[in-house]
Amino acid sequence: MSAAVVLNGILLGGLYGMSAMGLSLVFGVLRLVNMAHGAMLVLGAYLAVLITAGTPLPLPVAGACAVLLAGGLGYVLQRHLLTAMLVRGANGPLVATFGLSLIASGLVALRFGSDPVSIPTALGTAGWSLWGLDVRAAYAVSFALAGVVAVALHLTLSRTRLGAAVRAAAADPRTADLIGIDVRTLYALVFAVASALAALAGLLVGVAFSVSPQSGTSYLLIAMAVVVLGGIGNVLGTFAGAILLGVVQTLAAAQFGGGYRDLVVYILFFVVLAVLPRGLFGRRLT
Repeated sequence: MSAAVVLNGILLGGLYGMSAMGLSLVFGVLRLVNMAHGAMLVLGAYLAVLITAGTPLPLPVAGACAVLLAGGLGYVLQRHLLTAMLVRGANGPLVATFGLSLIASGLVALRFGSDPVSIPTALGTAGWSLWGLDVRAAYAVSFALAGVVAVALHLTLSRTRLGAAVRAAAADPRTADLIGIDVRTLYALVFAVASALAALAGLLVGVAFSVSPQSGTSYLLIAMAVVVLGGIGNVLGTFAGAILLGVVQTLAAAQFGGGYRDLVVYILFFVVLAVLPRGLFGRRLT
């Protein structure tokens, strides 16, 4: 097996890590499986396409606008819809996020049609040479961004007052509320950050591959597998689990064919869930 295949798998893991970090964060803090995470990822890509086509803004600025819009939407949804449901139990928000994913997919399909779209940029087709090995430029950029985001989230959660408040709200929201922490606002901020990260992942997916209104389900399943591998709420573990999944998936595709890429995801998901339910790196909010 060539070293270039392994290196591309590692870099692809960065893209998967970016796709999964928001899901892990919401699960770790809110104890909520956000079924709308994949739809938010797709929405981020389509927002970037819409802004790029309708304005003279360059792609990086249009992408930043899409990420901010997704984050703002996530804040509003959590603050004014999901938080009230969470007080009454986890089933309501779970069903609500599933409904939101269906609505988002339907609206995107209504506006753009069902055909896949990609974000036109030279980065999507460019190749770079790293240590004498040919890799896709989009993979390398995704990996670098995911690494920066993972470290930034880890440091924020583990070494700042905001991170301490988030960890306290995640561990015992009632006690956190009693000692003066605004749990509702923290929940909304966490969901906003997770939505923005999902949109950023969608932007990267749109550059590296293509997206369609139905793509959200596939990336939601990949993100869930990564979260299970890395440990719920474990940001650095999520990044490491994504790299592992990217390598295994790329090796399987090279050895057996592209049809086995998704099968590997499902097999890893169920094996790790059965043998190590806390993930390879343990569940913790860091």
